[in-house]
Amino acid sequence: MNGSVNVCLYNVDPEASAELAAAISNLNFVRLVADVDSPEQLASALQSQSINLIFFHLDPEPDNVVDVIEQISGRYPDIALVALSHATEPAAILAPMRAGCDQFVCEPIDPADLAAAVARVTTKRLLAQPKTRCICVVGSSGGVGTTSIACNLAMEIGHFTDHTCALVDMDLQFGDVSLNFDCHPKYTMYDLACAGADLDEAIMESTMVDLPCNVAMLARPEMLEHVESITPDTIDRVFQSLRGKYENIVVDVSNHLTPCSVAAMTQADTVLIVTQLLVTSVHNAKREYDVLTRLGIPEDRLQVVLNRFDGRAGRISAEDVEDMLHKPLFARVPNDYQFVARSIDFGQPVAAHDRKSPVRAAIRGLAERMTGDAKEQDDTSDARRGFFGRLLSR
Repeated sequence: MNGSVNVCLYNVDPEASAELAAAISNLNFVRLVADVDSPEQLASALQSQSINLIFFHLDPEPDNVVDVIEQISGRYPDIALVALSHATEPAAILAPMRAGCDQFVCEPIDPADLAAAVARVTTKRLLAQPKTRCICVVGSSGGVGTTSIACNLAMEIGHFTDHTCALVDMDLQFGDVSLNFDCHPKYTMYDLACAGADLDEAIMESTMVDLPCNVAMLARPEMLEHVESITPDTIDRVFQSLRGKYENIVVDVSNHLTPCSVAAMTQADTVLIVTQLLVTSVHNAKREYDVLTRLGIPEDRLQVVLNRFDGRAGRISAEDVEDMLHKPLFARVPNDYQFVARSIDFGQPVAAHDRKSPVRAAIRGLAERMTGDAKEQDDTSDARRGFFGRLLSR
């Protein structure tokens, strides 16, 4: 349940619907994916959507709503439940809590109270689940080496952790991840989109391609016309399923911002923006950085990687990039274009050609740093509680 929290509103009072939906939608990293007014609609939403949290508006039929809460809490123990009501008597609060609600929020809704309640229930459930690290790699423009870094990063993470790392090709139209490993997948992201609400662990496992380097790859659709079948909801379902199986996920994201690429990056723990020391590339990196922050991705999740760095002075320097972004570069990958191009042509990762390559050493260092950061975060639960709370409230 990292990244955005998918929520459903259960409300039988039409007059309160707009106000409640607005209050919920104003929470950061919360997506209102369903607004229902009957048990039947709620059941349908739970079957067709990936829902993390349900808001139950108790008024004006609290007894009936409490019955629904009790059924849902027993059948879906992993979903967080929050009750909303104008009634503040002890009995009115205790009834939904005893039925299974995690939190109770009084109306009229105070945005800070609502954000705090959501932060408490989501953080509690996050801490009860194994930590999964999701890393999105996106280029400031085409040809900066994004796919090569993503593929080799996934492989190095797999070697470093001794656990299979998932590698997802999210350049849905023209992704080259499978070519970088010289493989021809039988199934792709399109097959997961076709599965819809039936997507489960068995379907996901059959779609992933296990490579002999501790990497499991999910390929982009083979046919261009199949791309239209993939929606942000598809991406949400796929990532939820991946998080249930893999400790680390690396995603090669298209540099074109689309609803699907944004859906992937908002779920990432870290977004690596790959750029080069070219004016156009750095300018686009700055624009990309700015738009992602405007979309609500915290700045500490956004990091810049300088690729093909040879240390020579040019029109702009690494220090100029840091000054422009007001933060240090996260990593510098040295320039060895011919060597990397040869590894791509042969469909083999960099390490297969030369384990002592400076390029390989830089990417391995990046992998160690990423997985090291993940371990540190597991040991700082108090800090994560406060951080997640800040994300949810404006």
